[in-house]
Amino acid sequence: MTHEGQHKFNNFTPVTGAMELAEYVFKITDNPNKFKDFTVKDKKNEDGTISRLIISRNDSLTNRVRDMANEIFLLTYAANEIDLRKQPERKEERLSKQVEAIRLCSELLAEIQLCRMHFHMDHKRVLFWGEKVRSVRAAIEKWHESDKDRYKDI
Repeated sequence: MTHEGQHKFNNFTPVTGAMELAEYVFKITDNPNKFKDFTVKDKKNEDGTISRLIISRNDSLTNRVRDMANEIFLLTYAANEIDLRKQPERKEERLSKQVEAIRLCSELLAEIQLCRMHFHMDHKRVLFWGEKVRSVRAAIEKWHESDKDRYKDI
């Protein structure tokens, strides 16, 4: 049930899609057996327990795809937080965050191809991951076009 002036609940918005994409990327890249551009070491603690240390290079492909997915989410989240009815002067900032998120989706698709080759990922996983990115990009593009039309007079 919605009250007047409230949005209807929608399971897939650009923000939730971007968040789910980031969660997926973090989940699949957390597998050191598949994403081998970082080292996993076990460290014995003073109390006898074992801690797992993940040591990676800052420029690793795994870090890049994780950072991109996270940035797509942060950009869409930040853009969504800008309420143009209350802050019309921030219109260009909102639109530019959307455009940057769209650009990063395209770059992430290219990085996925590198992951496919570098980590010998199976075709099915690459298709699934790519479709998630394309869905998020399409949702952000639709949102961006809608915002441009809705707020053209601001």
